[in-house]
Amino acid sequence: MAKFGVVSLSVDKEHQLNLDNLREPELRVLSNSNIIYIYRGSKSKKIYIGQSVNFLSRHSQHYSGTEEKFNVADFDQVIVLYSTYFNGSALDDVESQLITYFTADNPKAKHQAVYADDYNDIINQTAGNSVNEYTEREKVATEVVLPFWEDVLGKRGWVNTPNLDLLRTKALVKYSPIKQLTRQQHGIIDEILDKPAKSFVINGDAGTGKTVLLTHLVAELSQKKPDAKIAIVVQPNWVKTAEEIFKVYGLNSANVVVGTSIKLVNYNKDNHIHYDTIIVDESHKLSRRGNKQHPSFNKVYEGKFADEENHLEILKKLGDQNVLMYDVLQAIRPANISRASFKSATQDFERRYLTTQFRIQAPAGKDYNSDDYINGIKYLLYKDTGLLAETNFNPDFNRDVFRDGGPDAYFGYFKIEPLRNLFDWIEEDRNFNPENVDRVLAGLAEDWKQSDGKNPAIKHWFEGSLAKRWNSTQENWVNSKEDDAEDQVGSVFAVQGIDLNRVGVLIGDDIQVNDKGVLVANKENFRNVNGKFTEEDMQLTENQEEFTLFVLNIYYILLTRGIDGIRLGFWRNDAFMEYMERTLEINI
Repeated sequence: MAKFGVVSLSVDKEHQLNLDNLREPELRVLSNSNIIYIYRGSKSKKIYIGQSVNFLSRHSQHYSGTEEKFNVADFDQVIVLYSTYFNGSALDDVESQLITYFTADNPKAKHQAVYADDYNDIINQTAGNSVNEYTEREKVATEVVLPFWEDVLGKRGWVNTPNLDLLRTKALVKYSPIKQLTRQQHGIIDEILDKPAKSFVINGDAGTGKTVLLTHLVAELSQKKPDAKIAIVVQPNWVKTAEEIFKVYGLNSANVVVGTSIKLVNYNKDNHIHYDTIIVDESHKLSRRGNKQHPSFNKVYEGKFADEENHLEILKKLGDQNVLMYDVLQAIRPANISRASFKSATQDFERRYLTTQFRIQAPAGKDYNSDDYINGIKYLLYKDTGLLAETNFNPDFNRDVFRDGGPDAYFGYFKIEPLRNLFDWIEEDRNFNPENVDRVLAGLAEDWKQSDGKNPAIKHWFEGSLAKRWNSTQENWVNSKEDDAEDQVGSVFAVQGIDLNRVGVLIGDDIQVNDKGVLVANKENFRNVNGKFTEEDMQLTENQEEFTLFVLNIYYILLTRGIDGIRLGFWRNDAFMEYMERTLEINI
């Protein structure tokens, strides 16, 4: 039996509702019930979403002549949604979800094609609300929002993407600045806003919501401090996505700048703009002065920044407040700021920790969870490095997540034909779930040149008659329209910070087990030239250890991309498979 109902009404040119054919219970719903309402203009295509306990009274308020939106939007239809689950918390939650989905459903529309109650326009409505984990929250999502979107709005032609799962994969939904926050995230944002002269490091493992926190922080700063100058620093593969998110949600004012650290620093070498707040995503990848990187990275150390040793020190001079999203396990090359330099540069910063895992979803009915998987992967890769103490690590993880041999288990691995088996596993899910974004990824164990991406005939991975190529582009690769995009093997540069559904990972021979049973990186088998120290630098033990951490971090990133599942294959590296089985006690 349906857990929700709808009342559909027309609005005439005098703004009157057609109530003639309604039953008495429906009239009661309109005048005395917790409801969500959605106005739509069949010609203007504009949408207005709100909530009320008395819709008839709210309708009169909207058309009292004081609300400009209702004077010009030409609304002629309205749907009222009611449910046995609707209380105050549920209304906030459902309204937030629907605003997000409608906005993402039509991102090319001009801003304010979607309106909302109490809003300047959308952001203020829910950006400050933390999630109230009411009892029926999961039921509301599956028994109300999903069927309402697909069976009511979809079938009536009110939405462009009736498949809600497909819509949820879009960046505009995943990183929406109006999705409700956890109390932990909301508390951190409150602190940042309340202490404008204080800088922060936000520590978090992969998938703990650092980027979502970033978009919410930008939203709240834009609304509560509209005159503040804000700079948002992101990695190159996320610039276009970030710009689209901020544009669609109306955060693209002249006071908000989005770009890479190089772009921001170079612009300010010749200009004298000072920012109130600089927010940096993936600050572990900020660059340091050095010769193992593209020359453009070092050009920032000219003129007034000639004495600085890394981008972070420069950014500190450009803003009153710096907010850094950071994960010590995601620095992947010598060009990245060192851990020691980062600690030194942020010694006066406040440190906060995100602990809730959002990305990884363990299958229903299992006795293990996402935290068990993350802690197990950390232990597998870093148990001999000393880094676990710097992360949110729990040694008492449930190893059953790695022993579950079922076809629908979250984790698994193939002992033979890794390339073929990983792609077959991915293809199976595509047949079941065409809307999913599934990819095979790999460590940097095969040669690749940037120019190769332009030629689909050039292959890099060979197994019997099977031949695959590296990702053709690093920027926005998962949304590439190339015919073979889904059949390419993705590198870390194409997926860092990206969520995928099913993920296959090739573990290459660039990471090996030494005679002491410890993981070490193999310089000869690591095929990213810019990811290595020079021969001279590699004479130092500290750089050898740092290089091993870079390679381990690459695999940590690859192994934490999957929402619904992951499978491993071992590329010339059975020794690692055996090491994994021993370390995680898989064959017991």
